[in-house]
Amino acid sequence: MEAKNPVISQRIAEFTVANRYALLILATLLTVFLSTGILRTSFDTSLSALLSESDPYLDELDLLDQEFPTSSEIRFAFIAEDGETVFAREILAAIQELEEIFVEIPRIRGITTVLEYTAPETQRRLFSKELDEYTDAELREVGETATSDQLLTSNLLSKNGALTFAVITLNARDASSEQRLEIADAVLVVQDQLRANHPDVDLFANADLLLEQSSQKAMINDLTSLLPIVILLSVLVICYCFKSITLGACILTHVGFVILNTVGALGFLNFAFNSISIMAPLVVVVISVATSVHIISIYKQALHKGQNKIDSMRHSMAYNFQPVTLAALTTAIGFSSLNMCSSPAVQDFGRIVAIGIVFSYVLTLLMMPTLLIWFSKITRDKSEVSVSFLQKELQQIISFTNRQDKKIFYGCSALAIITILLLPLNETDFDRLDFIASDSDTLLYYDLVSEHMNRGPAVTYGINSNTEEGAIDPEFLAQVDEFSTWLASQDDVESIISITEVLKTINQIVNDNDENYFLLPKEKETNTNYLNAYRMVEANYLPLSNFLNDDSSYLTLTVNAAPMSNQKIIDLDERITERFGESFATANLIHGSGFLLFARMDELVTIELLQSYSVSLLLITLCLVIGFRSLYFGVLSILPNLLPATIVFGLWALLVGQLDPFVMMLFSISIGMVVDDTVHILSHYLEGRRAGADKSDAVTHSIKTAGPALTITTMVLAFGTTVMIFANTLYFQQSAKLLVPIVVLALVLDLIYLPTILKRFDNQFKTADAVTS
Repeated sequence: MEAKNPVISQRIAEFTVANRYALLILATLLTVFLSTGILRTSFDTSLSALLSESDPYLDELDLLDQEFPTSSEIRFAFIAEDGETVFAREILAAIQELEEIFVEIPRIRGITTVLEYTAPETQRRLFSKELDEYTDAELREVGETATSDQLLTSNLLSKNGALTFAVITLNARDASSEQRLEIADAVLVVQDQLRANHPDVDLFANADLLLEQSSQKAMINDLTSLLPIVILLSVLVICYCFKSITLGACILTHVGFVILNTVGALGFLNFAFNSISIMAPLVVVVISVATSVHIISIYKQALHKGQNKIDSMRHSMAYNFQPVTLAALTTAIGFSSLNMCSSPAVQDFGRIVAIGIVFSYVLTLLMMPTLLIWFSKITRDKSEVSVSFLQKELQQIISFTNRQDKKIFYGCSALAIITILLLPLNETDFDRLDFIASDSDTLLYYDLVSEHMNRGPAVTYGINSNTEEGAIDPEFLAQVDEFSTWLASQDDVESIISITEVLKTINQIVNDNDENYFLLPKEKETNTNYLNAYRMVEANYLPLSNFLNDDSSYLTLTVNAAPMSNQKIIDLDERITERFGESFATANLIHGSGFLLFARMDELVTIELLQSYSVSLLLITLCLVIGFRSLYFGVLSILPNLLPATIVFGLWALLVGQLDPFVMMLFSISIGMVVDDTVHILSHYLEGRRAGADKSDAVTHSIKTAGPALTITTMVLAFGTTVMIFANTLYFQQSAKLLVPIVVLALVLDLIYLPTILKRFDNQFKTADAVTS
């Protein structure tokens, strides 16, 4: 069946083939210029890049940060063997060495350890003499004293004495990304030195800047190790399917130009790769290969029919211009819809892939005519082997679909309905550790701390009294104390850090350590005097500025929660907010915890991604209506585009049930990736129908024409995505496990399910059907 291309397609084909050398030179000059921008690219591994900007709590977090500017911290965890405590000589010696060498870390302010611990209220040191002067029995006594100190066990020491922290404070609020990485490198050097000198001591360093460094390292490792493999696999698939090494070189050249232009343009646009968008170049590679494969496939089919290279290239460009343009547009819309998500990381991912799609499309028009004419060889036997093999397999699929028409239609329809009903069983649970390598020390650190401290996130709240010095008013503090007591009684709360505990302890010490005076003072002046005294002896890790702001109108309340899921953090926060409203008439509760924002991000990001999916589905359908010049077929195309992700996520809900909310991004972008199949099948189907073919012949024509290219592009997408299973991070691994079946299922549904739909619901060409019958 001959193609009937619109006039514009013919003109584009004539222009690109006639001016192919000039266009290739233009593409080369553009690539040379933009590739210089690669040196400008950077990485943003900060957790703030992931946070949803639509969360109202984000403003409260900024407000609390203004009132309570905090220093960055590095925590070294020292862990004793089972049944022992950290008050063993070897562990204490390692801590002592850390006190000597921590000055090698840039921007340090101070260090607090159990060796230097002094109770702020009593001014009594835990260790009153040099470490080597203690006997083993005395060290055990010191350990017993330490584990009975509530302030110490709330901060530096586990209650069983098996874990202790050394807290190093930093002046790194204004540090650049490069400076933060420099600090992280220095911390790791200190950690390695301690491990080398004390091989029998388990110790781990942790800080947000280490988390950022670990995340960046995992990102760079994944990009540098996986991207070449994805490109190589794509080229090998092309070489195998077309039985041509030279066509593999053609694809390699095209992909290389696309990546250089895309990454270079990002550099000039000051884009920074983050934990999500680092996956974008891999997606761009497979999409760019898919775009060029359609040009190659029709070109090879034309050569097989006996046309020369120039005529075959002109035919392929004209034949493919409309479906390739439509596929590129709809795919770009699918990824651009991610801008509806308020997470900067998700937005950047969508923008980067959309930019890559534009370059892939433009460079296909500029480069492919010259590259294919240069690299291809007219070898009739090889062309026949390649084409006949694919046509034979596709004919078997067509025959199978015709024989099993009813079973396929009703079976796939039933599967679709069932999996749609299963979708609500999926639960999202964000874990920021998903973005670092699974074998990282950071993961082990969090596991051990959670095990020994029975402590999950530390959720910090601010309480605004709305009055200067109102936060130290006795009546207000009494309300805070009552509220703190209620908090401490909750089963999912491990401990509370509050200024009221400090004031009650000081009051008891001042009154001869009489337990009856473990009460809040009744006079504001007394509170002021106590706090001034505390300020004189405060510890680095627990300064008064952590409890009260400058004018004493705000105070903080830190809730050390037990290990819990994000949903339980949200539930706890809701209880706290409700109880606060009942307890305080005039004060305001400020939700100032990053942990809480990350927990709430599950729901916010999921809702926004589903909204973006709806918008992209609507826009893509509108584009297909215009592209197909048919409202009926544009609407009919929704089903095969919608079902692949629906079925896969439905089965995932049944078998696994838990998702990272950022993996939900795949649900949103899946339509942009799978629409390519539907566009090409329906384009060729409508071409046949408008030429007078009946439904069955039009289906056969569309599958035999578009099928080879769609099979190859699916292989490229599947193999390229499978590579991500071997990524360092859980996020990429989970993404690959979902995306691979989505793209494979999309092809299967378009080859066997879409034909059964068309045969039942295509009532737009009744004249052709009547003539055929």
